[in-house]
Amino acid sequence: MKWLQSCWWKRIGLAVLGVLLAIAFYGLLQLIEPVAIAPIIPSSQPFAFTGSALLVASDADMVATAYADGVLNRVPGIEDTLTVIDLPLNPQNPSIREVQVSNSVASWPQIIAASSNGTRAFVAEVRGRPPDSVQEYDSIDQLPAGTQVTAVDLSQAQLKAIATLEVGQNPEHLGLSPDGTLLAVTLDQPGEELALIQIINGTFGERFNFAMPEIEGQPASARSVVWHPSGQYLALNLNNRAVAFYQVQRDAQGNPTLQPQGEPIRVGNWLTAGRFTSDGRFYLIPDVKWRTYGIRQLDYLMNPKGALIAIAFTPTEQSQVTSIVEVGLGPEGFAISPDDSLAVTVNLRRTYLPNWLPAWRGKPYSSLSLIAIDRTSGELTPIDEYGFEGLLPEQGTFDAAGNSLAVVIYHNREETPTTGAVEFWRVVKGNRPRLERTGLTLDVVRGAHDIVLIP
Repeated sequence: MKWLQSCWWKRIGLAVLGVLLAIAFYGLLQLIEPVAIAPIIPSSQPFAFTGSALLVASDADMVATAYADGVLNRVPGIEDTLTVIDLPLNPQNPSIREVQVSNSVASWPQIIAASSNGTRAFVAEVRGRPPDSVQEYDSIDQLPAGTQVTAVDLSQAQLKAIATLEVGQNPEHLGLSPDGTLLAVTLDQPGEELALIQIINGTFGERFNFAMPEIEGQPASARSVVWHPSGQYLALNLNNRAVAFYQVQRDAQGNPTLQPQGEPIRVGNWLTAGRFTSDGRFYLIPDVKWRTYGIRQLDYLMNPKGALIAIAFTPTEQSQVTSIVEVGLGPEGFAISPDDSLAVTVNLRRTYLPNWLPAWRGKPYSSLSLIAIDRTSGELTPIDEYGFEGLLPEQGTFDAAGNSLAVVIYHNREETPTTGAVEFWRVVKGNRPRLERTGLTLDVVRGAHDIVLIP
């Protein structure tokens, strides 16, 4: 009996030792960064970023690491802001305008919508401003609910918020129809997960609410929304688990109605915000894979690499997934080149981890993944990944010519950050396209998390 007890304890001891060694080995692996920081490449040619304007939303109410520890680290006098960078860009003397507009990073980076003529911008509040006395929450889920969408007049030298509309709880994502007459808004409001708001003379008109279906027994929710280039269809991320397409029609009174186009497509692990190619043939959406383990802490500490998914959109038939490729860690946002030949995912990796945490893979810096798109088949082909400094970059955009890229950086890793940034890259085309860091950055209000080009 003693011999059996001795063997039993030895087995337990070996099992515990094995677990500890496995944890130690995994921890050592986290010291290895497989992605190198891209070097700055000088050029004899002046840098150009074309278009009419860049719009940047900044959330000043929390630092990037608040996702991990709830510490907001707010700075008095720094408030949520919409920044306009006039284009073409003058790197030596950029024209930058600002206006205070309530917004929040606590959604996917799809909170700005702009009219095609560049005169109006609409900004979703997402979450409200915390009271002045609050510097910390147990979780950022405790941030006050947002309720409004703000319309901003961009046509004058002095930016001005001209209207706000109370739309419901936590308006998170916006999409403006190509003709500028309907603004789609996703809400955390049961039975009213999607709102379509008439836009008349650049301001808000009548609102129409729509319920979304449950997915896999989970409560209904709409987590992103985007218009098809034709203006006849919407694509929605349902509960971060599925993609659904709807045709937008009008009844006899001219009011908008929704008609499902096929069944929702269950794909990926934790979807973010998608967009169509310019010809409307394909819909692309990233997958951050933050639901891999089912335990929140593990999902953010040990999440695998993300993915970019391509779906062939066919209005008369069931749309189908055409391609899925692996990209970097945490690809929340992405951009598609104007000619639909390239996509770039903006990978925040694990830069949300707090300063006190020891070295961990993905904590020190972020990355971009460059992907080729076959414009005929929708096949995606990964090309390369490029590291760069900065925390919580969530979105990027090509310029109007497709020769340059702008990426928003929430802020750098410092004790009390006061600024965010827009970093500019060259897009080098050819048989094997590549990205090059220019070294050019523009400071903006801290918390930069969404960026939109007005071409």
